[in-house]
Amino acid sequence: MYKEKYVVAIIVAGGKGTRMGENRPKQYLMVDDKYIVEKTIEQFEKNNKIDDILLVVNYEDIEFVKTKISCDKPKISKIVVGGSERINSVNNGINAIKEDMINGIVLIHDGVRPFASQGLINNCIENAYEFGACVPTIDIVDTIKKVNDEDIVKKTLDRSKYKAIQTPQAFKYEIISECYKNALLDELSVTDDSSIVEHYGYEVKAIKGLQKNIKITTQFDLRVAELISRMV
Repeated sequence: MYKEKYVVAIIVAGGKGTRMGENRPKQYLMVDDKYIVEKTIEQFEKNNKIDDILLVVNYEDIEFVKTKISCDKPKISKIVVGGSERINSVNNGINAIKEDMINGIVLIHDGVRPFASQGLINNCIENAYEFGACVPTIDIVDTIKKVNDEDIVKKTLDRSKYKAIQTPQAFKYEIISECYKNALLDELSVTDDSSIVEHYGYEVKAIKGLQKNIKITTQFDLRVAELISRMV
């Protein structure tokens, strides 16, 4: 039934990548002879549930993206200028969505996660349609400690009650657009999109994510991504 709904993917690729230690943003580094963000886009480009892709990038990268990345990606309907923070960039993407998106589904995805599978994307869409909001999760395998400002351990948490969150995160358009509008007015500070939806009282469905769906933020991640790329 969700197939009848318009589905748009917002791919956020406006980061500066300072943790990578390179002279260019991490999304434009190469994995397996392709730009990381290009590999990310391709996962959504080939998915038959995705109608449109909105690519959010830094203003200074627009011409590079147009000539090197988006020129052969027909589902990219708009290249959107990002904001000063991720929350502003995503909001710019949401504001660029077609006005006839009522009852549609919006997926929001990190531009440096190039290994989201077709099954994961489809599962996110299905669950967003059913529950209104959906996030992929993976188990935490390390012991989790709560520490104070002086880095003194204060408590050991039960890791079975916690999950690590990935993207794509998927939402009904009316939910995510309303919540983002309110979040900017209220000057919320969050690290992911589902946190905003939770803040305004909506339930978020957790689904099984993928271990290989890594976010490439460090040189170590880049080496891991190269290995994953050879395996898939």
